[in-house]
Amino acid sequence: MRKYLGWVSLGILGFTFTLFALMSMSGKVSGYVGTNVLIIGAILALVTALLSKKGKSKTASLSVLGVLVGGFIILIVGIMMNGGL
Repeated sequence: MRKYLGWVSLGILGFTFTLFALMSMSGKVSGYVGTNVLIIGAILALVTALLSKKGKSKTASLSVLGVLVGGFIILIVGIMMNGGL
């Protein structure tokens, strides 16, 4: 069972971003709800990735999470230095 948790982690990430995109298209969802959905999805994906066995799926899911977190940090630093997007 643990060998499939890496793929479950990637599935959770995909579902989270699909849900976020669909919520954003409706325009009736506040920013706090969207942010909470992304945070909860990322935390669930991280937990399932860390609990999975070594392999391609664990490496892929942790790499995707690392890129997402790194991109978020770069975006925040860019906003802080330039005063906006």
